[in-house]
Amino acid sequence: MKTPRALVTGAGGFVGQALCQGFARRGWEVIALDRHFVDLPKDPRITRFEVDLCSTEWTRLPEELDLIIHAAWVTTDPMSLGMSRGDYITQNVLALAAVLGFATRTPPDSFVFLSSSGVFSANDAIEGLTDQHRPTGSSPYAEGKLKSEGLVASWASEGLSRTYVVRLGHLFGVGEVVRPTRQVVSLVARWMSEARKGSSLEVRADDPLRDWTYTEDLAPAIERLTADRVEQSPVHLSSPQTLRDSEVASLIASE
Repeated sequence: MKTPRALVTGAGGFVGQALCQGFARRGWEVIALDRHFVDLPKDPRITRFEVDLCSTEWTRLPEELDLIIHAAWVTTDPMSLGMSRGDYITQNVLALAAVLGFATRTPPDSFVFLSSSGVFSANDAIEGLTDQHRPTGSSPYAEGKLKSEGLVASWASEGLSRTYVVRLGHLFGVGEVVRPTRQVVSLVARWMSEARKGSSLEVRADDPLRDWTYTEDLAPAIERLTADRVEQSPVHLSSPQTLRDSEVASLIASE
């Protein structure tokens, strides 16, 4: 039986690393792409390539792929990086365009673009977001993701691969650390860090209700999604359980 093969961009990051390890655990061969790898554990099923997506020699990569997941994204606010809004959006969109170019030349069975619930603004829903709500986020991050969703939708119309836009919500998991491209970690990671130091855990006064998805659950969820022959886009991939910030903080403090 043929071993399925996935290519993951942004594989050195928090989400990309979880995807690489998750698919490897599920018996996939994984091609991991990133500019730099720090702590992606060595695994015989994972082949790492240190590349700049916009200038990489794509001919070096295997051509027969069952799945491409584009997880690469600069999440840090552009001002913190000394970038303009336009440069930030352009950098992220050009990286996606390069990956889509490769996918056009060597189409995988399925293509997944990882977007985010960050495309929504605080005013898009009063009593909780649903699939019917139209995102109107205006931050550089939201604008970049929405432009990219549009680019993926346009590429999907060519019918080369089954194509999915997957919007992720609040994430937590192993290996979450500050990186230049992701300078703000999740609340869960911050609370755990404070708890280890014996500090009190601060919670916002409005104590928001959030869904939290464990990153190790992403690979099996995406594998199941792409096994369905019916394309669904966008898909809001999140946990059905929701908790107040105070509930999560109390759980962490009690451990």
